[in-house]
Amino acid sequence: MGRLLLCLGLLAVLSACGSGRPVASVITIEHDRYTDPSPPSLTLVTSIRTAAGSGAHSAIIINASQRVIFDPAGSFEATSEGKVAGPQRGDVIYGVSPEVLAAYLKFQSSTGYHVVTLSIPVPAAVAEEALVKAEDHGWVSQAFCADASSQMLASLPGFEKVHVTLFPRALMRQVEKLPGVTMRTLVDGREVPNGSAWQLSGGKGSTPLSDF
Repeated sequence: MGRLLLCLGLLAVLSACGSGRPVASVITIEHDRYTDPSPPSLTLVTSIRTAAGSGAHSAIIINASQRVIFDPAGSFEATSEGKVAGPQRGDVIYGVSPEVLAAYLKFQSSTGYHVVTLSIPVPAAVAEEALVKAEDHGWVSQAFCADASSQMLASLPGFEKVHVTLFPRALMRQVEKLPGVTMRTLVDGREVPNGSAWQLSGGKGSTPLSDF
């Protein structure tokens, strides 16, 4: 009974990751394709419950020959004037223009949450490999966002020190130790000084640490 309750509790903690989204056509995806001019990179996005300090969601922004978001088991739908602006297929969001990216980060850092992004420059071939793996991955089951994100990163050259984990914050802690990482913290889509999100939300002291 104790083990069953523990498993149910773990699922509840991880269930901020959703599942199921519309499937865009190949024609729509190609039409909305967006290429960012900045160098190739991978950016781990971690959504954190501000009051508790626990991780809620993991995703990866892939800046390759096109910019996409691998958003495993996510629930974001980019909208513009009532129309879908970021076509989605599997758990990949395409057409990630600056407007779509801003909307995504605001969604993940809305009331009660903040986002930590960890960006790492990578060779073009590595970024392209990540893009192919994201497209080939297919749907991710609810609550397995960090599992899918960590599996992808661990399979890429230069990320051999990353180990597969179910916990978004545990994955964030691994990636932030890699060389060349740039960290940003966002609240409601706005960048704030790193480490200040909990105080801005009305909390006192330091954000409670959690492997979740």
